[in-house]
Amino acid sequence: MNQKLDSDPFDIYVTTSFDIAYALSRALDLVNPMINNHHQRVAFIAGSIASEAGLPSKEIENIVLASLIHDIGVVMENEFLELADTSDKKGDSEFCHAIVGSHLLTCLKLFPELPALVKYHHSPYGGEINHLAETCDEVIPDGAMVIHLADRIDVLLSRTEPSLDQKNGIIENVNRFGGTKFNPDHLAAFNRLSERESFWFDIEEQEKYKLLKHRFHFSHINMDIDSILETAKLLSRIIDFRCVFTANHSAGVAAVAKLITEKLGFPERDCKSMMIAGYLHDIGKLAIPSSILYKQSALNDDEILILRKHPYYTYSILNTFQIFDKIKNWAAFHHECLDGSGYPFHLTDDKLDLGCRILGLADIVTALTEERPYRSSMPKDKVAQIIQEMVQTGKLDKLVASTVLDNFEDINSVRQLSQADEMKTFELFKNAIMNNKICKKNIRFITALQ
Repeated sequence: MNQKLDSDPFDIYVTTSFDIAYALSRALDLVNPMINNHHQRVAFIAGSIASEAGLPSKEIENIVLASLIHDIGVVMENEFLELADTSDKKGDSEFCHAIVGSHLLTCLKLFPELPALVKYHHSPYGGEINHLAETCDEVIPDGAMVIHLADRIDVLLSRTEPSLDQKNGIIENVNRFGGTKFNPDHLAAFNRLSERESFWFDIEEQEKYKLLKHRFHFSHINMDIDSILETAKLLSRIIDFRCVFTANHSAGVAAVAKLITEKLGFPERDCKSMMIAGYLHDIGKLAIPSSILYKQSALNDDEILILRKHPYYTYSILNTFQIFDKIKNWAAFHHECLDGSGYPFHLTDDKLDLGCRILGLADIVTALTEERPYRSSMPKDKVAQIIQEMVQTGKLDKLVASTVLDNFEDINSVRQLSQADEMKTFELFKNAIMNNKICKKNIRFITALQ
């Protein structure tokens, strides 16, 4: 069979480091409605301080990028309340998410300097590194302390009154900690910036994209399909690695979708594109409360309604990642049905191309055959019965369904191997977190990992 998927795959996509980090930052905002635009505001403040302090251009770039995703390791929504606490005594709770975030980012080869900046973004100036360090040669990057100051400034700023009116109070607050929490050179740079009314007006600017992109220099990146695939894999781990029960789901969907596409005779590039969609299909779960995602029993009706929002958020998130434009429909429409009975868009067969149909069935097969906390893996005959009934009622594509059932053993084997391999990666991640003496104190997260 010599055919081509409806959405043309890409050869080389030219983007910038900023566009990737900014899009991920917007995705993180879905987890964090309590601190609106926090990441973008910290990025602007940190970049401005670094520039005023005369740091090199590349270092400023990394500071802005790390600021945009500095809370990527936050697992539970309650953690945002703790991070928004303006008191000076928060204990070790603020360090756990930084450690988690650094381990997540270690997989992203595009940004090798960011893990250390994220890991130490709450570390005080002159503070001991021993409580966070995992190797003897670690040092606290200067840029991490810039982010630490910028983060404090933004948390202190109330969203309900003009920033300029709060200037004196902010200056007084942070300068109390010169030489202890904050680097005196960074504070001096901030004090100079604070005299400019435009600095405070810029902080309040709602749309930071143009402000940040034109204010600072960012590297161009040429991404081929393999680097985009690696990026998609990391993004899937940001949501999947938050709980043992979801740790390898997207890896399974990606592997199943790829094999179905291969069995249908598509070229390798199309198959990799389908893997990307598989890795990204559940990224909208960033917006779903952890109490629902990690529930170890069947969901009630209200919880199901909330969970059904996640494909909409997948579509919204991928709209901000231009590198995924051509496959966002495959990822976001994975709960749609040909008869219009799916959700959340209720699309019909004329709006669902073959890529959407493949990904949707890949998700179903993976969900039915993998272990869930409230049920065991389903055997082939039960899976076949469910799929055949959905074909007969006009919900699933007959060609894709017959391809799955005709190759069920191969597909299930590939799913198992892919998920076993991803679980090994998750175990390494989990062990690194659980062996850290700071993270051991985060009972909520450790419980989710176990």
